[in-house]
Amino acid sequence: MAMKKTTNGALDAGRLTSLLEEVNDRLRAMEERIHNLEMRAVEAPRPVAKAPAPAPLPVAAAKEEQIEPEVLMVIAAAVAAFMGKKARIRRVRRSVAPGMNPWAQQGRVSIQASHNVMWAR
Repeated sequence: MAMKKTTNGALDAGRLTSLLEEVNDRLRAMEERIHNLEMRAVEAPRPVAKAPAPAPLPVAAAKEEQIEPEVLMVIAAAVAAFMGKKARIRRVRRSVAPGMNPWAQQGRVSIQASHNVMWAR
């Protein structure tokens, strides 16, 4: 939209009027489109909520080895010796040592140390 200016820099009145009419036409067209879209959204059937599909297991978790029962017993005995009483162990998993970032490991240690430990009864 190139605007014609008169010699003193003001817009030509005819050109200004045509620009305003063009803007108003575009606004009317947009209002009509919005109205049509809103009507379609109201009339559209609502989808029936389905139960979410179970998330697929990560590749690493699918190939993860089982931890032997003897190792679990040794871990439980070490935790009991450390705490002075029997504790419930909720999860044990192998750490991925190759390529481990020491900064990330230290961050995890810091976060774990900040958690309150609930003692087993």
